[in-house]
Amino acid sequence: MAKMKKRRLSWKPSASPQIVGYKLYWSEGSEVTYESQSVQLGNVTAVILPDDITSFKPGNGPLEIGLTAVDELGNESDMISVSAPYQFSVPEAPESLIIESISDYGTPSSPVADSLRTPTEPDAPDRRSDSDPGPAKNVFTSESSRRQFKTV
Repeated sequence: MAKMKKRRLSWKPSASPQIVGYKLYWSEGSEVTYESQSVQLGNVTAVILPDDITSFKPGNGPLEIGLTAVDELGNESDMISVSAPYQFSVPEAPESLIIESISDYGTPSSPVADSLRTPTEPDAPDRRSDSDPGPAKNVFTSESSRRQFKTV
């Protein structure tokens, strides 16, 4: 499951003594109304979106969120609302992640690796003697179900 940034939605409680809870409304891309998607909340003054509201499944557009106070008979107050310019969606995942061996055991070439590589003198002679094979290289090998690294 993707990771989505959470948002805290909070409000000051209604001053009416008969309030038993609140009702949260939301609409994507249009004005929020009493006919918009909604959920009945308990007598709380904050929710975490999207975690606290399982039916809250907005898409990519900006949201308008509305809130009403609800009394013991189910009557609702006037709606207060707020526009939410941020998105409650996640980007598409990258595709085709692969691991490849590097046949010449050299440094892989990539934009990131190239930017990290220390420049060398292009015409510098190789001063290594025949008795000095150079730095050891790690080689990944696979034997049946066991994998190991060995130094060559």
